[in-house]
Amino acid sequence: MTLMTFTGVLLEKIPRSPDTTSYRFSRPPEYQFEPGQFFSITIPSPAGPLQHYFSYATSPAEEHVELTTRLTGSDFKNALDSLPLGAEASFEGPRGRFLFRYQAPKIAFLTGGVGITPVRSILRHLVDTDGAGRIEKQELVLFYGSMTEEGILYREELDEFANTIPGLRVVHVITNPPEGWEGYSGFITTDIARAELGDPTGWTYYIVGPPPMITAMKKVMAELEIPEEQIVIEGFAGYTS
Repeated sequence: MTLMTFTGVLLEKIPRSPDTTSYRFSRPPEYQFEPGQFFSITIPSPAGPLQHYFSYATSPAEEHVELTTRLTGSDFKNALDSLPLGAEASFEGPRGRFLFRYQAPKIAFLTGGVGITPVRSILRHLVDTDGAGRIEKQELVLFYGSMTEEGILYREELDEFANTIPGLRVVHVITNPPEGWEGYSGFITTDIARAELGDPTGWTYYIVGPPPMITAMKKVMAELEIPEEQIVIEGFAGYTS
């Protein structure tokens, strides 16, 4: 798609976890993107304009643009969180090739934390379009790592997706699980992948998140002996800024 610039107005701020918030901005109807892509946003600050890149957390069918980010205390994040409703920001996009493969028989998403945003975009789009274009009996598994149970972002929607998207399973992995947690704990590992996928070599893998997540999942891919052509990666550069 051709790059386009527009001015969006901040419509809403939505807390997602103790340290993570979503920001919804208006967008013109002529601005189009594909689920899984990303954009740049430039916001005002006392020190001058600040720019950052984010994945769309929204699907193309939703009328707004939503970004979700962990508030790290950086100049950009502080300026973003200080914006009042009605404030304007400049957008440019779309960019990126983290695009859903409708013809792949088996797809596994491997992500953690705010890395869920492009996956949420893709899954919401499947709901919005009733899965148009998907091959019959396509299997989807989302491995989603979170530090704590309360840190699971979009949890209610993920439950909804698991109930409404045919062939989708959501597998949570909690680093510090609460007492009584019955799911996986620790990190996403080779053993967890094998337990949930059967033969891992028959799957296409979508890996997305900050650099440590990418590094860890590349190691898992190497241990599973997955060919590069079956791996799609989206790294979150500047994650801490």
